[in-house]
Amino acid sequence: MLRKALGHVISCKDASRLVSRREDARLGTWDRITLRLHLAVCAACTRFEQQIRFLRAAMRKYRE
Repeated sequence: MLRKALGHVISCKDASRLVSRREDARLGTWDRITLRLHLAVCAACTRFEQQIRFLRAAMRKYRE
């Protein structure tokens, strides 16, 4: 119960914004903590994070 409550300190919308922003810049401490908590309990946002990482890696390979 506590884990689920802590994971939803931020919304999925906010989490997806942080995942995207993290690709371009380092997040602050609070943003990193809340994002990590959210990703620990939210399968949808975890999949989104994996998709972003996949796309980033594909773009790097394309440029090579």
